[in-house]
Amino acid sequence: MQIKEVLHLCAKEFIDVSDIPQKEAMLLLSHHLQKPMNWLMAHSDDDTEVTQEFWNDVKRRSLHEPLEYILQKASFYGREFEVDHRVLIPRPETELLVDHVFSLTCDLQKPHLVEIGCGSGIVSIMLALKLPTARISAVDISQEALHVSRANAKKHGVEDTISFVCGSYLDGIDESIDVIVSNPPYIASGASLDKNLSYEPSVALYGGEKGDEMLKHIIDLFDEKKAMLLVCEMGYDQKISLDAYAQEKGLRANFYTDLAGFDRGFWIRREK
Repeated sequence: MQIKEVLHLCAKEFIDVSDIPQKEAMLLLSHHLQKPMNWLMAHSDDDTEVTQEFWNDVKRRSLHEPLEYILQKASFYGREFEVDHRVLIPRPETELLVDHVFSLTCDLQKPHLVEIGCGSGIVSIMLALKLPTARISAVDISQEALHVSRANAKKHGVEDTISFVCGSYLDGIDESIDVIVSNPPYIASGASLDKNLSYEPSVALYGGEKGDEMLKHIIDLFDEKKAMLLVCEMGYDQKISLDAYAQEKGLRANFYTDLAGFDRGFWIRREK
């Protein structure tokens, strides 16, 4: 069968599960043949033999399993990270979280940053790369997730820069904290999930009955620890409740939007 025929059959299977079925077909075949995508395009008329494992993976994707879990890798900030069912798949929106932390801390001298809920480690790893003088502690309640984050830290050469801690919120962090960053679970417990999301770990998705409970607790911890800066990702419909909660504590939250114009995160800087 020609490569272009394989891609055509594969893309047909993905029409109902992907906005980019042709690209996903190319990514999957590229992975199985261990050839770059431009090679597939240049050799589209060539005959190829694909294994049953490839067609099994096509079936998995047609049942809405995310391609990143099938390939066991995902792109974030232009870098490749390992992911599997133990961690959330990185979203482009979370790059904005890293951007805001960097812009708000790049002038600090050797700050201690703590990430609450590090998951695959992508945020802490990118901050370690962008802020080489920072000390970073990455906390997650899941030991399984920490296995993934440690592997990613080693892959990107920052395994000696980040301290990974198994715990809830700030458990295990005894020293003073300058910056708290988090992309915590923020989906309401009763909300229905997209079929793709149903494959991802629920502990990393649901943030409580209303969805903002964990974010409010993180604001409490920021205030309690007297940290200088808090930066969090949040749900698109949580600005009003989080703004009001910050004001109740005498804090001022600043909000940012994602590329689609939805409210996506906030930061709070402690007034000197």
